[in-house]
Amino acid sequence: MGVSACTAGGSATTWTHAAGLLTVNLDRSYGPGETVQVSVSYSGNPGGEAFGWDTHLGQPMIWTLSEPFGAREWWPCKDLNSDKAETMDIRVTVPNNQIVAGNGSLVSDVDNGNGTRTFHWHSSYPIVPYLVSLAIHPYAVNSDWYTPMGGGDPMEVTFYVYPDDVGNAAENNAKVVGMIEAFAPAFGEYPFINEKYGHAQFPWGGGMEHQTCTSLGGWWESVIAHELGHQWYGDMITCADFSHIWLNEGFASWTEAVYYESLGGPEAYRQYMDGMAYYGPGTVIVENPYSENIFDGNLSYDKGAWLVHMLRGVLGDEDFFAGLAAYRAQYGFGSATSEQLRDVLEGVSGRDLDAFFQQWVYGEYFPVYRLGWTAAPGMVQVDIEQIQENTGLFTMPITLRVNTDQGSTDFVVENSLASESYQLSVAGNVESVQFDPDRWILRQVQTTVSNPTFAAGILVVNGVDWATYAPEIQNAYLAETFWGDNAFDFWDTFPAPAGGYPATLPAPLGHGSVPAELIGQYSTVVWVGNNYAGDLPKWQETPIASYLAVGGNVLLISRMGESFLAGNLASYLGITFNASGTPGNCVAVYPGLVNVAFTGSQSYTDVFSPSVGANSTLLFQTTSGFSGTRGTGVHAQPPGGGSHRPEGGQFVYLAGRPYRMDFTALGANIAFILEHFFAEPWTVTGAPGGTPTAAFGLAGSYPNPFNPKTTIAFDLPAAGQAQLAVYDIAGRLVRVLAAGLLPAGRQQLDWDGRDADGREAAAGVYLARLSAAGRSDTQRLVMLK
Repeated sequence: MGVSACTAGGSATTWTHAAGLLTVNLDRSYGPGETVQVSVSYSGNPGGEAFGWDTHLGQPMIWTLSEPFGAREWWPCKDLNSDKAETMDIRVTVPNNQIVAGNGSLVSDVDNGNGTRTFHWHSSYPIVPYLVSLAIHPYAVNSDWYTPMGGGDPMEVTFYVYPDDVGNAAENNAKVVGMIEAFAPAFGEYPFINEKYGHAQFPWGGGMEHQTCTSLGGWWESVIAHELGHQWYGDMITCADFSHIWLNEGFASWTEAVYYESLGGPEAYRQYMDGMAYYGPGTVIVENPYSENIFDGNLSYDKGAWLVHMLRGVLGDEDFFAGLAAYRAQYGFGSATSEQLRDVLEGVSGRDLDAFFQQWVYGEYFPVYRLGWTAAPGMVQVDIEQIQENTGLFTMPITLRVNTDQGSTDFVVENSLASESYQLSVAGNVESVQFDPDRWILRQVQTTVSNPTFAAGILVVNGVDWATYAPEIQNAYLAETFWGDNAFDFWDTFPAPAGGYPATLPAPLGHGSVPAELIGQYSTVVWVGNNYAGDLPKWQETPIASYLAVGGNVLLISRMGESFLAGNLASYLGITFNASGTPGNCVAVYPGLVNVAFTGSQSYTDVFSPSVGANSTLLFQTTSGFSGTRGTGVHAQPPGGGSHRPEGGQFVYLAGRPYRMDFTALGANIAFILEHFFAEPWTVTGAPGGTPTAAFGLAGSYPNPFNPKTTIAFDLPAAGQAQLAVYDIAGRLVRVLAAGLLPAGRQQLDWDGRDADGREAAAGVYLARLSAAGRSDTQRLVMLK
């Protein structure tokens, strides 16, 4: 931009303008506290990406998006987050058919009588330069109204929408007032209550939280909630510099979960947070915001949101929300650093948060815990180990839920060592101990697969959200892509799809993470992954590492593999991730495998160096989409196999979105891997071919504890007379579920919690007992009320 004149104190003055810096010579010396008035006359066609000359359907469009350092490209400003302008006036003259949307309140819209009109916008609240905005177009304008919590005049909520998009925007725009009503009790009154809120449509995807007037390119409910949340966290309180961008983006991402909590309660909140879990490398602090990506979705947004969520868990709601109120009171309409947030929360809660901020804000990765417990009369000893190898120890309070035959009790223990034991006094007989049951910690908990049989064949696990990726994922299952010609069982990390499961799938054995007692019954697990809407935490909670160690085989097909393989699994595969992006092809490099065409975008795919470890073999690579060749498929086979199966412990990772690959080619490759690497169908003797030989015994019940129904799985090695019955803890028969001639193989029966006369059984501990051919097996069931 070119500068034509400057004044200081009302008089013309000299200036220099070089390397983007304008230096204005003042008319005299000024002392502290004096006001200096400077004016700059400038003009030109702004360069860079902050100011856009555009069109929509042939109509002119002007938009701005200045974050992080673009404001200086189109208006003279002191471009620092730490020094906000106290007030702002913007006057814009445009042709009569144009509408100007801006920050603050509309002071006037004057027809100049010459085919132009002048809009005057005034911001009466402090504003940081990058949040100053213009959006100009012949918009359709409509309004809603928000009534402040304390009553009084309603505030206008104004929507500037492309005329052809009014219908598309209406449904979610109608939710905005409800969102403000959800946020205000949690975060304090809408910060700019004397002005307005609203949206101005612009051609970018997503949105930008311009103060009082978000620029919006997509009408997704979560994006609308995110940008509204920024009005408190990002606009009213701004990160002091972009090293602390998580204070903006992490908080705003967390407010999305708070919105869904207002609609669906705590479980909706937890499920939404699960969808933002990030387990990969990197810190939320950006060391050099001038050269590094401050808008890292994994770190600034998702892990940042988890930091806020974990602070809520550490402090508890009372201290946490009181701390946020104190944070807003001290730094509202100003800026703050991570340390200033920490100090405020410490002052309110009385809790030392230094370790928390060091490990979560400045540190990488997450804790990996191993849990064990031993019960004795009146007490339980809980043993917790931290076994992560890629980062240091974490200091965290951990909730342990002890379930007994007399109910459940929560204990909070402070954990900071590699190995710690806790003696907890309880009433009743201990049935289970749950670690962090409400998921307040970004962590992995490893359980141990004990006494695996590998006799049940293949377990296919779905980790793709049915609602988001319909019909792509349904079509993948209808094409029988993931199991070759083999028999298989099915597990779903998500709830059942609204329209029912594809006809090619059996009923799922369960939902969520796969329990240790179930996974060890299978010789191979095929995990159809994605890392969207919460499947990644279910993978983390499934004992994959232990399953491999005992000799189970795993085939993982997913984008964002680095998050799935965080910890030791990437090393197990012998790979080093070195890029994330959109591969252009999938080229087979192992004999017997075939190239796979893509049927849609493969964005967010993590790829790795094609040089793999000594126990690994490269299967696929991509030669397009990255600089140089990158690996996209690998097979690892440890020399000693697994502890319970010497030929087991094999791991195959295929990078990409499984629902956007040619199903015929992908299915052929999976069939090859299952047969030639994993020797499926596998028998107990280890020889491929034939139907897997079933073991005798109960194979788990799901859910357990349960209410009102549980499904009991069991195996019979041969057809014959058998009985499955339920007894109470005293050994009295409650109900016979099946008796007579039963077929061989894996079977399932439901118990609805009723006795033989149809009466509801009391809450408590019961025993499922399988009897056949002089053998029996018993398993404990816990019914809750």
